[in-house]
Amino acid sequence: MPKHSSRSKLIAGALAFSLLAGGTSIAIPAPSAFAAVSNSMFVDTIPAWAQKHVSKLALQGIINGYKTSSGTTEFRPLKSVSQEEAVVMALRFAGLEGEVDPDGIVAYPDSFKVSSYAKPYIIVAFKNGLLDQNDEYANAAANPKAAWGTTPATREWVTKLLVKAIDKKQLADDLSKTASTFADGNQITAKYLGYVNAAVSLDLVKGVSATKFDPKAPVNRASLATLFSRAEKQYKVPYAGQVSGIVTAQTATSITLYSEGKETTYTLDSNTLYYSADSDNAIAAGDIKLYTDVTLIGNSGKALYVETQGTEQHVKTTIAKLDRINTTDRYFYAWVNDEPVKFTYSSAVTVKDSTGKTLQISDLKRDTNLTIVQDTFRTAPQVVSITAEAQTGANTVTGQFYSAGSGLINYLVDGTLQSKFLADNVAVVINGIDSPTVSDLLKDVDNIKLTLNDNQQVTRIEVVNRNVSTIDSATVVNYSGDNKLLTVYDPATSNANALFLTDSTKIDYSGSSITVSQARSYLVANRKVKITYSGKNIISLSFIYKQTGSLVSVNTTDKLLSVKLDSGEKVSIPYVSPLLQIPGVSVPTIGSLQAGDTVTVLLDANQEKAATIQVHKTLQYQVVSANASTKLVTVKAADNSQKDISLVNVPITDENGNALTVGALTSGTIINVPYIGSNIQSVKTITMKYGTVSSVAASSLTVTEPNGTSSTVTFSKGIKVIKGTQTTYSSSAVAAGDIIQVYKDENEQTIVTVAVGDKRTFWKYDAPNATLWTYKNTSEDNSNFAYITSNTKILYNNASIQVSALKDGDTITVYAFNNTALKIVKS
Repeated sequence: MPKHSSRSKLIAGALAFSLLAGGTSIAIPAPSAFAAVSNSMFVDTIPAWAQKHVSKLALQGIINGYKTSSGTTEFRPLKSVSQEEAVVMALRFAGLEGEVDPDGIVAYPDSFKVSSYAKPYIIVAFKNGLLDQNDEYANAAANPKAAWGTTPATREWVTKLLVKAIDKKQLADDLSKTASTFADGNQITAKYLGYVNAAVSLDLVKGVSATKFDPKAPVNRASLATLFSRAEKQYKVPYAGQVSGIVTAQTATSITLYSEGKETTYTLDSNTLYYSADSDNAIAAGDIKLYTDVTLIGNSGKALYVETQGTEQHVKTTIAKLDRINTTDRYFYAWVNDEPVKFTYSSAVTVKDSTGKTLQISDLKRDTNLTIVQDTFRTAPQVVSITAEAQTGANTVTGQFYSAGSGLINYLVDGTLQSKFLADNVAVVINGIDSPTVSDLLKDVDNIKLTLNDNQQVTRIEVVNRNVSTIDSATVVNYSGDNKLLTVYDPATSNANALFLTDSTKIDYSGSSITVSQARSYLVANRKVKITYSGKNIISLSFIYKQTGSLVSVNTTDKLLSVKLDSGEKVSIPYVSPLLQIPGVSVPTIGSLQAGDTVTVLLDANQEKAATIQVHKTLQYQVVSANASTKLVTVKAADNSQKDISLVNVPITDENGNALTVGALTSGTIINVPYIGSNIQSVKTITMKYGTVSSVAASSLTVTEPNGTSSTVTFSKGIKVIKGTQTTYSSSAVAAGDIIQVYKDENEQTIVTVAVGDKRTFWKYDAPNATLWTYKNTSEDNSNFAYITSNTKILYNNASIQVSALKDGDTITVYAFNNTALKIVKS
C-alpha cells in the first residue's frame, strides 16, 4: 500500500504542474496565475467530455498549457503522455512531491532509462508504492529499444498508477480475479485487471465505448486530466481558493456560501463555469438550488468555477400559527402541535403570503397560519423563508363540506350550496391524520374553515369539528353490509362500538387498498382490525396481519407473546412454532428473545397465531469488499466472521444523512446496518476518527485530527471510554491532550479509546518502509514496531524533532492505534 503524506499541507505552488511533454521542464505557476485562468484559458479546442475536468484542474493549479510563439496558451488535449510524465503528475496529486530531492544522486540499471528531471520523482514513486520497482524494471528490460520514461503511458498502466495514487490497492487486489465487463477484457494484462476493475467500480475510468476498454492504447492529456479530476471524489485535497459549502443566496452577479460557520459572498460573471458533480455537461447558473451543497473555486472574491454536489436542500419545513414577534431582537413565537416554539430570523429572511405577495415580517398578524422554512446546517437553525396565509380582505369562510373536484370545493352555509376555486398546492389540516388531502374530507360530516387569498382562492382547508380516535386491536363482532354498520369489540376499554363505513373510508388489506364492497367478505366475526374514526364514521380500517411493538414477556408455558404497541396497548399473541428472525443469531430460539426487544410479529392467515417473529436490531460491520455492479457487499462482524449482504434497493448514507452509493463502501469502512428480522432497512457509514482531544464538555468533545481539522463529537446516546484495562461511561474519563480513537457503535453510543503510552527502547528506523523498530520488552512481545506517517508527532522536551534524531537505546513512549504512531515522546 502507498504510504502517502498528508495532502492537507499542500499549497497552490506545490500543486501546480503541467502534463509534461518529453523534455519539457516543469511549470509551477505563482498563486497570481489564477487570475489568468478563465473559460477561454486555452485557445485550442478541448473535447466536450473533457472540458469540465480540464477547466477544473487548471483552476486548481494542477495543470497548465503550452505557451505558443504568439503568446497564447494551448492545452494540446490529444497529445500522448509518457510514463515519467504520468508519474510526476501522480506524485503531485498524491502530495508526495515534498519528498523529491532534485539534487539527489539516483542510479538506475542501464536498461531503465529515465529523463534526468524525472529520476528523483521515480525513486519517490518506488519508495511510496505508487510503482512496483521489480515490475517496472522488468517492463523496461522487455522493451530495450525504447526508453522506459518516454514510453507512452497506456490506459491499463495509467489506471494502475491512478488506483495506487488514491490508496485503493486493496480494492484492486480484491477484484483481481473478477472478470472484466468489457468485451476486450481478455486484452487487459493480468497484473492490471484488478486495477481496471477497481477504477471502473469507483467510476474513475470508462471505456472508449460502451463495451471496449482498449487497454494498450496510449493516454492523451485530456484523458489523464479527466482521470485525476474524477479521482478527487475518492481522494480529497484542500486546493488554494477552493471551498465547499451550502448556497444561502444567489443573484445574477453573486453567490453566497455558508462554510465552516461563516458566510462568504463571491461575484459571478460571464466567465464563471457551472457544472454538477454527476455530469460532464455544463449547467446554467439557474440550475443551482438554494441550500444545496456546492464546491467553488475562487480568487480575489470572484467565483471562477461552481460545481453542485447534489440536489438535497438542507432545510426543514414547519407548519405553525403565529403568536408574537420581537422585531428588535429578530425572533418570534409560533404554536406547533399546541406547543409554543421560538424561531430566530435574519434581516435576509423572505416573507410572502400564499399568493406570492412580498410582506414585511411586521405585517404578519397574530394567529396567522405560517409555513416556516429553516436551515438545518447552522448550530442554531435560522428561518430563511416564511409563507403566510393572505393578510388582507375577507380571508376566511366556514361551512359544511359537500364535495370537491375540478379545482372547486363545494360547501353548505345555512343550507345553501356555495363554491370556491382551489389555489395550487392547497393545504389540508385534519386533526389525527398525517399529510391529509382533499380526498380525506367527509361529506355531511366535516365542518371546515377555508382560508382565501386576495383572489378568493382557497389556500388552506381546516376541519374544525373532527376528533379522531383509534382502536389498535379491535375484534369484529358483526357487519351489516346493507347499512354498512360494523360492530367491534375494543379490548383496551372492554367496550363494544357500532360504527359506519362510508364511501370515503380507506381500507387496507395486506398492504393493498380495497373498496367497502370488497371488504364485506373479510369483515367476519373475530377478524382483527385497526380502526380510526370520528363520531360514528370510520375514517380508515386496516386488517391486522402484523403487530409491531416492544416485547414485554414470553410465556413459554402458555405459549404467549406479550407485546406493547406504540399506542401503549398491550396485546397477547399465541405462538406454536413460529419462524424466528433475530439479526446476528444464526440459530435463534424462543429463549433468544429478550424483554424490551422491538419486534414485528407476522400473523398467520387466520390472524390467530404468530407465524414469524422478527426482531429489530442494528448490527455493525466492517466492509471487506463491495461489488458496485451487483451491489453485493462482503462484511466482517465483531467475531471476525464474514458474510455477503445484498444492498439492492437499500438506501446508503453517511453519518450526516448524505446519500452514498455502494461504490463508496471501500474496504475497511465501518457501517451500521438496521435489520427487521432478516431484512436490511438501510446502511449508514461510520467515521473512525483519530486525534488529540482539544476540549471536553458534558455532552461532547472536540478532537483535532492529525491533518489539523477540528470537529465536535456529541454523546447523544451515551459514551463509553476505554483506557487500558479500564472502562467507564462518563466523559470525565477523557481529558484535553488525550490521544484518542472515537466512533459510534451500532447503538449510536460514542466509543472513545484513549491511547495509553507504551514505553519502549528505540532500536532503528526503516526509512523505505516508514517503520520504527523498538526492542522487545518480553519474549512474547509482538508490538515492537510502529508505522510513521507525516502526521506522526515526535517530541523531545516538548519540542518537535525528526525521527532521524532518535538513537539506538533511547527511551521513548509510543502512542499508537493499529500499529500507526500518532505521537512519540523521547524521554
